[in-house]
Formats: sequence, structure tokens, C-alpha cells
Amino acid sequence: MRAMTMLARRAPTSISGNDTLLHLDTTLRRGRRGDQVRLVQEWLCLHEFEVMIDGQFGWATDQAVRDFQGASGVLPVTGEVDPQTFAMLIRPMAEALRRIEPPRGATFGQMVAAYALQHLRNAAREVGGANRGPWVRLYMHGDQRPRSGAAVESWNAGFVSTMIAQAAAALEIGPPIDYHTNVTRLAEEAIAAKRFMSGDRAVRDIGKINTGSLLLLRHGGQRNKWHHTGVVTQALPKFVRTLEGNSAYAPDESPSGHAVVRQMRSYGNLDFVLL
Repeated sequence: MRAMTMLARRAPTSISGNDTLLHLDTTLRRGRRGDQVRLVQEWLCLHEFEVMIDGQFGWATDQAVRDFQGASGVLPVTGEVDPQTFAMLIRPMAEALRRIEPPRGATFGQMVAAYALQHLRNAAREVGGANRGPWVRLYMHGDQRPRSGAAVESWNAGFVSTMIAQAAAALEIGPPIDYHTNVTRLAEEAIAAKRFMSGDRAVRDIGKINTGSLLLLRHGGQRNKWHHTGVVTQALPKFVRTLEGNSAYAPDESPSGHAVVRQMRSYGNLDFVLL
């Protein structure tokens, strides 16, 4: 439990695809266009300074930047996004990526849960549409709305994979599970690595579901296909408490969630990856 409340250090953990999310090449001002302008607009919206996310630095974006700078209490109000303003905009992501010093005796699972909590506290969520925005691109290694067959992939597997990568980096060990954006592939690797626990067994042996284990939500009740995952923070006799990125798909296959959230789930349709 102590690992869940440790303060983070100052150095961000290196996660694939974050360079373009955390660094600004040049000062942006009215008249500029492109992906970096779009990123600034996304962060303005995430901070509730709403503006169109169109990649064009017009008068509305200029004013939104001025409003953000003024609200900060420390930034000069220029309407331009220099490195200082950009650092303030992306501070939640930088905080979520900061290394947590492992407490003595901390388990790998406790570190996974600690990082998931750190992302929750920094309000990781979509912006600009379903499966879109800088948080989604962080978890999906630069992609957003990636497709798997005929369906759009959600980002919950990318979220847990990122938590695993951060925990492994903090403990200076190799990750026990590779990075995945597809939940079924994550489950298949867990089965091969003998880290998989079926829901039927879990109900009889809850004590083996440690903090930081992963839940796997079966797709339509099937035994060999899964479509959602999250991080277990506590396994109780009737349900589990979790931290999840995005959420499970509803029966009509439409995403029903858009953020890193706390959840509680009954065991009925769940399997687990033990970490």
C-alpha cells in the first residue's frame, strides 16, 4: 500500500513515442499550422480552455493561450507558446511519467498499481474524439484510433502496457509481459508465460490476485477472446477494485469510457494476468 502513495521523482520515464508529446521544437504563434499546433490545442482543451482542434493557430487559439497563461499566475501573457508555456501545458503528462522510487520490498505489481494511480491523479483522458488525444498517443506509441481487423482498437491494453513498462524501468528489470495494444494477444502471452488465471479459479483462490495483476474481460463470454484489461488494486471476495484506461465495450461494441478511471467489477466474466 505504501507504494501507492509514494511521491514521484523529477526525471520522466522513457516511454516509446513520447518525444513529440513532451518537447517543443520552436515557439508557436498566430499563423502557424501543423501537428504541434494541434497538440497545443488538445492540451488547452484538456485544461478546459476550449478551442477548435484544427492545427491552425488563429485568433481563438491565441486568446485561449493568453487565458491559460493568465490563469497560471506565473507565465507572461503573450499569446505565444514558448518552451515555458508548453511545459506548463504538458505538465500533467510529465508528472504521470515521473519515476517513482520503489519502496524497500515493493513488488512489481505494487509498482504497476502505483503508476496507474499516478496517471489517474493527472487526469489522463481522451480529447478531440473517441480514442484521440496526446494521452492516447502516449499509450499507443504514437498512434490514435488504430484498427484491428474491422474494429477500432481501444487504448486500455496500451495503458496497462505503459504501466508495466514504467514499473520495469523503475525496478531496473525487464518487463514480464511485452507491450500490447490487443488484449487477446496480451492474454495469449500471459497463458504462454504461465501467468494466466481463469475466472473460475480466481473465485476459489482470490489470494493469488495480487495488487498490480491485470484483469481480462472476456469478449461476449468467449473463453479464448478478450477485449478489455485494467490494473487490479484490490481483490475482494465478491469483486475487484481496478484502475482502467478507457473502459469495457458495451454490448453494441461502442466505447463507453474515455479516461483513466477507478472501477469495481464482479468476477463473472473476468480472467486475470498475475504479475
